[in-house]
Amino acid sequence: MHRRELLTTATNPDARHDYLVELRGEPAPGTRLTLRYVPDRAVATPDGVAAYFGALSGTAAAAGLESLAVAVLDDLNNELIPRWVEITVERTLPVPQRVVIEDRQPGWDNPHLFARMRRV
Repeated sequence: MHRRELLTTATNPDARHDYLVELRGEPAPGTRLTLRYVPDRAVATPDGVAAYFGALSGTAAAAGLESLAVAVLDDLNNELIPRWVEITVERTLPVPQRVVIEDRQPGWDNPHLFARMRRV
């Protein structure tokens, strides 16, 4: 089974509203990954995200953080198709490193939601 297939989804309970979903995990020891997204028609299931993080362990260990962040972004854009998504991958050893990548659907913006996110 390809790791993308582990990203199971459910129907967004109310696609009329923009709201932020945040999920965190450790795909490999010492590597923290945070997914933040605004759903469109689907939301990720927590069990599916947990299984997906487990499948990333080889990618997290073998690839640099940049490659890992791009792979996760591609997977989420293919399986979830969020309005907006941000992937943050962090590691403290051998030196502190943080990679952040984001994407959004063409024409989508919600400045009020982004303003609230900065305050959190």
